[in-house]
Amino acid sequence: MVRRAGVVALVLASVVGVGATAQAETSKALSTCAIAFCLYTDDNWEGTEEEYMFEGYLCYTSASYMNNKASSMRNISGARVQFYDSANCSGAYGYAASPHSVDSDLTNNGFDNKTSSIKYVKV
Repeated sequence: MVRRAGVVALVLASVVGVGATAQAETSKALSTCAIAFCLYTDDNWEGTEEEYMFEGYLCYTSASYMNNKASSMRNISGARVQFYDSANCSGAYGYAASPHSVDSDLTNNGFDNKTSSIKYVKV
């Protein structure tokens, strides 16, 4: 199941003594990604969000608005998620997100704007 950003609103309480910059950093860290795995069109978990709730160890093809546009990710699941540059998880995977990991910029591993499908893999 995939859910776009904006479906779930996250309300952040302001903290006394914390400046605007620190609050912006906190809001990035507390993304609306709450189920299992999220891709973002921009670095630092910004832009359009595509959220996945995995139902078994299957291949998930990105929605057209996200295809070849993912630039950051959050994996809050307990499994590895493999990224493929082709639909239907075909060919070899190009990047794997470890369980309970984040990556604010997929450029650092050569997979920025390349993801077409992902696969949830039991570790």
